[in-house]
Amino acid sequence: MTPNKAIERVNSVSPDAYSDENKMQWISELDGMVKRIVHQEAEFEPYKFPEDMDKELLIPAPFDGLYELYIMSKVDFHNQEWGKYNNSATTFHSLFDDYKKAYIRENMPKSAGNIKI
Repeated sequence: MTPNKAIERVNSVSPDAYSDENKMQWISELDGMVKRIVHQEAEFEPYKFPEDMDKELLIPAPFDGLYELYIMSKVDFHNQEWGKYNNSATTFHSLFDDYKKAYIRENMPKSAGNIKI
């Protein structure tokens, strides 16, 4: 998934008045959270618009729908559409939790064997 593809998908299902640059900032914000919260890494270089529009993003399929949900929740928040925001934010957080659990499961360090005390 690239920022270009995520923004294209959002614009096709939910047209709004926000620029692609705004949406790129939100995508960068999300990947910054992923880097810190999920990958446990402090360093993240925010994406640049429009240079990084075709850069590969951090969240892989089948969880890449998180980008669309995050953008839509930000649009709903800024539009003060609280009912829609609650739905999009709740759906985002549920899928984000699933992604975190899957990432941890798939990236656990190899066991060094049984430890006997």
